[in-house]
Parts: sequence; C-alpha cells; structure tokens
Amino acid sequence: MNTQLREVDHNPRTRVMVAPEQVSLRPGGGKRILEVTPGGVMSLVKFSGLPENVAKNIRPETFGMVATELLAHKRRYSVVTKDGAITSFVRRGEYRNINPERALQAIESGVRGADFHRVLILDNLVAHIEVVGEERQPVSRGDLIQAGAMVQFSPIGTIDPLVQAYALRLTCTNGNTHNEVLREFHLSGGGDGDDIWQWFRRSVREAYQAINPIIQRYRGMMDELITPEQRAQVLTAMLREAKISGGAADAVRAMAIENPPENRYQMMNLITYASSHLLERPDQVRRAQNTAADYAHEHANHLECPMCHRHN
Repeated sequence: MNTQLREVDHNPRTRVMVAPEQVSLRPGGGKRILEVTPGGVMSLVKFSGLPENVAKNIRPETFGMVATELLAHKRRYSVVTKDGAITSFVRRGEYRNINPERALQAIESGVRGADFHRVLILDNLVAHIEVVGEERQPVSRGDLIQAGAMVQFSPIGTIDPLVQAYALRLTCTNGNTHNEVLREFHLSGGGDGDDIWQWFRRSVREAYQAINPIIQRYRGMMDELITPEQRAQVLTAMLREAKISGGAADAVRAMAIENPPENRYQMMNLITYASSHLLERPDQVRRAQNTAADYAHEHANHLECPMCHRHN
C-alpha cells in the first residue's frame, strides 16, 4: 500500500511552499521536502480551516504563507503519505500506525498451517485478508470446506481491525464470510503495544476454530428448499442486494438455469461464486460476500424474497 503516517511538530521553520503546479511541505528545519498531491492540497485547505473559495482565488505565494500560519495554530498534526507524497492532513492521534508485517505474523501464528488465499485493498486504506488453515470438513460428500479467518485492518488505523470466520469451498474455491463479527478491536491504547498483536492472534484462532457451527449451518441450509417458482425471485433479489449486474449477473443466471438451485445452500454458492470468479473490483467482491453471509444467517427471512425485506 506504500502508505505511512508521519507526525509533524510545527515550528517556525515549517513551511508550505508553492511552485508552479506543485505544493510542498517542509516539516521543520530539515532538508526533507514532501510533495503534496492534489488531493492532499484539498485536505490541507479543509484541515487548516481556509475557506475553499479563498484558497482558489488568492495568489500562490499568499496561499503558502496563509496555509503555513494556519497550520502553526494546529501546532501538532499528522500527515498521511503514499509513495513519499502527502495525501492528507489529519489531527494528531486520529490515526495510529499498525505494523503490517507484525500483523501478518500474528495472523499466521493463530491459524495452523496458515495460507493466505486472497488480499484486497479496499477504500479508506483498508487491507482485506483471507487466510485458510489445514482444517477441512465436508458439508456433504465431495463438498469440502476449508476453515479460515477474514481480517480487515488499516496500516495507519483508519478503521478498527476486525476478524470474522471464513470458509473456503474447495469444489470451486469460492469463499464466504460468516456474518457474525467474532472480535473487533478498538485502538484506545494505540497500535504499538503487545495487546494488539495478542488480539490478532487470539481473534484469528477463534475465527478459525468456528468451522463446526458454520458447517452445521450450511448443512441446515441444504434442508431449506426453494421451490421452482421461487428461484427467479430469490436470485433476482440477491443479485440486486449484491449489486451484481451486467455480464456477471448474466453469468450467474446462466449457471442457475443450467443447474437450478434447489436449496438455500446452493443459492448462496451462486453469489459466492460471483465474488471469487466473476467480480474484480474489491468493493464489489466484499458486497457479494456480505450478501451471501447475510443470506446464510439462520435468522434470515425465509419468505420468497429474503433479500428485499418485505412480505410477499
């Protein structure tokens, strides 16, 4: 992700400098000069309290002096950098660095035979990690599920880390998260203490060991039948909820025509297949996973259209 959080202690030598088509920050008296991206300039304007219409109309050298003075009133703040350029200005303490290497080591130590199945980079600088282990159980003969955990965290702490149980269906390598959040960590004490690494390790282990109730739930879904007249309506509602459209939706419908889903388990796997085989954008993948997880929940609406949340 090449993103870091850097703390700035503003002093009289700190300067916002404006050159043709480039804004830079010199934090303190050092020689290091950090370029500010266009998005970072907008963040600087908002963070410093400079009215946007004023920022657009004043001369570049005036903008530099005014921005420098306004930042001086903040005294201490942080900057988010990507590839060495500032992308945003934030309050000191708003975000906290989480060492991604230590996080991955803690995750690996929580799952026996850990193997990273997939990593997605989501909005707001969030890493979505799917890890599986050695444990495998069948839902039915020939339909094996591999136990794992889904972890989301940000290397600069834009979100509270969370862990969910994760199940990878091996017949077509499509994955599904169990929709109960098993553990969520609030960074009240920062991201540098041993408590957070212990939390990663314990939480991933707990998620990994949750395979038994997940398998039982999937077996129960096989007994929850869908009548032929319900199939199209349920599938349409799920595609709409997952925001799957275009060619991906056509492919899912074609699969449903070729092998009509007879129960809730088969219907769920149509959507998880889309999340692993048809969709590419990370936000689309997560939306499809969440839709399938909601549908798998044992308290989900069992009426004809469980995803549109209305009675038929």
